[in-house]
Amino acid sequence: MAKVKFEDALKGLEDIVERLEKGDLPLDETLSEYESGIKLYKQCVALLENAEKKIQILVKDENGILRTKDFDSSPIQSDNSK
Repeated sequence: MAKVKFEDALKGLEDIVERLEKGDLPLDETLSEYESGIKLYKQCVALLENAEKKIQILVKDENGILRTKDFDSSPIQSDNSK
């Protein structure tokens, strides 16, 4: 399976949605487009999940040395005590 770029998969999905929204396709083509859209959607999700796993943040340790740290996707809480 060839490696698909996220942008290409997303554009393909947008094109399918546009064709389906017109509502002028025969049923068999509609089903085929829908099936292709589901495959592209799953590719997009997988690519996003893979990208999220790769995100790292550079941080300085107590000695001023840059280290990598896994990305924390939890919500940031604001500190209003200042």
